[in-house]
Amino acid sequence: MDITDIKDWLVPISSSFALISTAVAVWIALRDYGLKLQAEIRLSHSSQVEADVQLLKLFTEIMNLAHGRGPTLLSEKAVEFLLKDRSLTEVIKDSNKLSDVIRDGAALALPIGGAAQDAAIAAIATLGRRHEILKKVSIQALESLVTVKKELAEKYLVELRGDAKPGA
Repeated sequence: MDITDIKDWLVPISSSFALISTAVAVWIALRDYGLKLQAEIRLSHSSQVEADVQLLKLFTEIMNLAHGRGPTLLSEKAVEFLLKDRSLTEVIKDSNKLSDVIRDGAALALPIGGAAQDAAIAAIATLGRRHEILKKVSIQALESLVTVKKELAEKYLVELRGDAKPGA
């Protein structure tokens, strides 16, 4: 074997090494791409779950408005007054009775206006139409709201169930 034979073999061997290293690099890149794609899918799913939880949380807050329940304030002065009364203290040795007395005597529920209540009922129906995850929840909510605002809740309940066209 002389130098010309080595030169003749050097080109095909180096080309083979280049092709093999390129193929390995492509294989590694595709594997990494697949892993990144799976991570993106998991992140997307996680983000969707987080958005759904946030949507349901806001939905339940709207339900409080629809039922006419406003925020509740606790009067510290009223609690102090209730706890100073000796006869009351003897009656409420049980912690359940104590919480009932405080809730009934010192907690103030702020009222919700009729317009806010009507708007909340309409929002429940709208959210049920727009978000599939809220459709069954909205139907259930409107069914319970029939006892609060019968005509309005029934109107939106019929629309949401698909028994009538919206605005009919």
